Amino acid sequence: MPPDIFAIILAAAFLHASWNAIAKGGKGDPLGKGDPLVRANLIAIGSAIAAAPALLVSGLPDPASFMHVLASALIHVAYFVLIGLAYRHADYSAIYPLVRGSAPLFTTLLALLLLGETLEPVMWIGISVLCGGILGLGLDAVRRGGLNGRSLAIAALTTGVVVSYTLVDGLGARLSGNAAGYMLAMMGLTGLLMVPVMLFFQRAALFGASASLWGKSIAGGAMANISYGAALWAMTKAPIGLVGAIRETSVLFAALIATVALKERFGPARWVAAVMIVTGLALAKSG
Repeated sequence: MPPDIFAIILAAAFLHASWNAIAKGGKGDPLGKGDPLVRANLIAIGSAIAAAPALLVSGLPDPASFMHVLASALIHVAYFVLIGLAYRHADYSAIYPLVRGSAPLFTTLLALLLLGETLEPVMWIGISVLCGGILGLGLDAVRRGGLNGRSLAIAALTTGVVVSYTLVDGLGARLSGNAAGYMLAMMGLTGLLMVPVMLFFQRAALFGASASLWGKSIAGGAMANISYGAALWAMTKAPIGLVGAIRETSVLFAALIATVALKERFGPARWVAAVMIVTGLALAKSG
């Protein structure tokens, strides 16, 4: 994989970890502004607000990809709802590694079966080690508490959603002839579809959101747009499964953010998992 594509995917991973940290946020107030579900849904709307002016510059994707835009937007609505529910019931450090760590292997396998993609043996080894390290971070979080049966079930559903939109968007971006336009149209539609969802289920939180919360939501939405847009562009240049696997190093960035910002202890188990992630990353890149 060319170094520039590799670097862009890593930057996308950092931004993804960052907007998820914003979604987790604080807890509890009468309007639910500290509720991770509310925050995640507002970020979806914020992504549409951030996408609108950029879409005027990028232009729309090729009509051949419009059905993929619609399908992905519907899947992304489910994703934002599920990730918000997951963060409501479990720790960020537990949910994030489990969802992001298990998705790449399934994505790679389905890309192989459905899209006919092929990877060199060293890439398979790298992806396997990478996923093992990412899941190791999640299992360490489980061992320390913060994950119950309900949140584990939500994490499993979220993983399925991540696999689904990765495959849909990987193909859609290739058909679009304009990866940036595809992503912006899809995220814009996602935010528009989220509005009636919040009007029906979270009306008070939607209308009661403060200017500060909207600012964070739009910033988080912009991060989500840039992160995913970069990943989609990379999928037009490299195998979808490989891009997805490298992007999931966002888990390592999340662990580092938690350690530096939240002063969480980075114990031996986390260091072993981190070494596995770096090793898997190097093997995947070498292919």
